[in-house]
Amino acid sequence: MDIVVSNTPNTLDRKRKDKGPEALEGYFKELLESSPQEAIDLVNDDNLNFASLFVLRSQLKDPSLNNELNLRNTTSLKIINEILTGEKDISVMEHISSEHTQIIHSTLKWIFETGSIDDGLSNEFDEVLDISAILLTKLYNEQKIIPTIVDMIFNRNRKDYFIHDLVWAFYESRDPYSLIMIANRLLSSDKKDIQLANKLLSFVPAIAKDDNVNNQRKYISFLDWIEENSLFLYFTGQSLQQTTKPMPYAVDLEAKYLCKYISVNTGKTLKPFTEKEHYLLNEFNTLDLDNKIFLSSFSNMMHHKNPVWWDSWINKPITEQVRIARSMIGGEQ
Repeated sequence: MDIVVSNTPNTLDRKRKDKGPEALEGYFKELLESSPQEAIDLVNDDNLNFASLFVLRSQLKDPSLNNELNLRNTTSLKIINEILTGEKDISVMEHISSEHTQIIHSTLKWIFETGSIDDGLSNEFDEVLDISAILLTKLYNEQKIIPTIVDMIFNRNRKDYFIHDLVWAFYESRDPYSLIMIANRLLSSDKKDIQLANKLLSFVPAIAKDDNVNNQRKYISFLDWIEENSLFLYFTGQSLQQTTKPMPYAVDLEAKYLCKYISVNTGKTLKPFTEKEHYLLNEFNTLDLDNKIFLSSFSNMMHHKNPVWWDSWINKPITEQVRIARSMIGGEQ
């Protein structure tokens, strides 16, 4: 069951936003003393945002409150503790590996979706948001949060804040088409947006070749590239933790040459190669990289345009395939 999130402001959220985190802590302490049930009701309210729970986490660790907090809050406090201390919480691990996994999923969504609006509250708060985003994309394949992750990446970058873990969470969505959201920033009026978009898309040949190319042209080139290669891309696992210019996706040239779609997760073709296709690949792999890139692009293009002609062409000797392709493209060597 998903955790309900309402648009009605919670008193604790209003206090935090109007007066600041310290004022919220003072207000909640007084409320616990004067009207404890009201305090518990407010913190258990469906409308509460994660940032307020995070600010009040020290007070909520009081043993006398353990049985008063709802499951969303007790689960959130355990997740916060595990992320910030590195201490594994056995009960949380049990939830993840059992029928209670849904409450973990729902709680992580609540943490990220209601917490993202207060991104930048503190370094520790941002760390919890980042790890929650990674878990949501990597373990739960949560796609709906990707646009928010992208907005957070670029907003933080403008302020020179840490983005590595958010970029990791974004890549773990393993959806090549999500890269379009990064490419859109090539058209931004903000210089930092454009620089970061170029950096994150530097593995795309059209963008890597020339930094002086007009950004509008780069954007169009990227769209052409993703349309041509999306069905032949596989996830590499690279992120900013490993290199300043990661290559999160790579093109499987063999699959593209044979026009065989692959799984983005495994890099394997959806259908195994036949004996005949293995023979064709042995010939294909005698070529140098430039010719492989050229021939795989030509093969994919012609397979779409004229499958009957393509079937005849691909059964010719590899040198003849290259010669025909070069002559038809207008670059015969």
